[in-house]
Amino acid sequence: MTKRTVKLEEIKIDGGTQFRKAIKQEKVIEYAERMEDDDEFPPVSVIFDGSSYWLWDGFHRYHACQKAGFITIEVDYKPGTQEDAQDLALGANGTHGLELSNEDKRFKVEQALSMERHKDKNNREIARLCHVSDKFVAAVKDPKAKERQAKNVQRHFEAKAQKEQDAIKSQETETDPKPSMLDGNEPSDEELKANEMAMQADMDAMNKLLESDDALATAHEEIKRLNFLLAQKEIRIAAIMREKSECIKLCKKLQTQVDKINKAKK
Repeated sequence: MTKRTVKLEEIKIDGGTQFRKAIKQEKVIEYAERMEDDDEFPPVSVIFDGSSYWLWDGFHRYHACQKAGFITIEVDYKPGTQEDAQDLALGANGTHGLELSNEDKRFKVEQALSMERHKDKNNREIARLCHVSDKFVAAVKDPKAKERQAKNVQRHFEAKAQKEQDAIKSQETETDPKPSMLDGNEPSDEELKANEMAMQADMDAMNKLLESDDALATAHEEIKRLNFLLAQKEIRIAAIMREKSECIKLCKKLQTQVDKINKAKK
């Protein structure tokens, strides 16, 4: 891409290249004040079709320049068409810049699917174009997928909670005429690490599901809280297992000493 300075009035912003639901005016004001204080901002990104500059990334900076009273703006441009600008705009802010809301992401996907040149693309192709997950695209195409995903998440955590409860209950109700500490085996570092990795894998799977749905996203904080409580319990269980291991070693040592004493008495 090539840098140049152009007049604000030469830049087109009405070519269907803005895929946020709304410009954040508080961010425009902040940028304008910083620009007036001579803060440097990166150039906005445009496509030049030979007569018009189509803005596809940097709308908040563009509006901030207007608000600050600037006449010109620095741009990164490359040749292309208005459609090229639209396609680039679909992927804008996917990995950098002002974060997009789920509503913004959904709007981008809906707009991409409404375009003749993209309507027959599969979920992965649309996902790459819009910088979202293919699960997110599937949820936009099929609104009922939200309910299924919510139920899947609920079943997943209910099953995990039930498994933990069963394990704790089993430990509490287990009886043995012999001292159980002497019959147990201490957990290895590999077992503890595997347990931590399994928990992380569960969290990663959950986050991918949450990303694709607003309704699930609203429950995210509550799920995080419950997972935190679960993690605390898992840590406590690991600590108890380590304590058990130390008790086993101590009991064996004491038993050896008792055997020596009994042997000496004979």
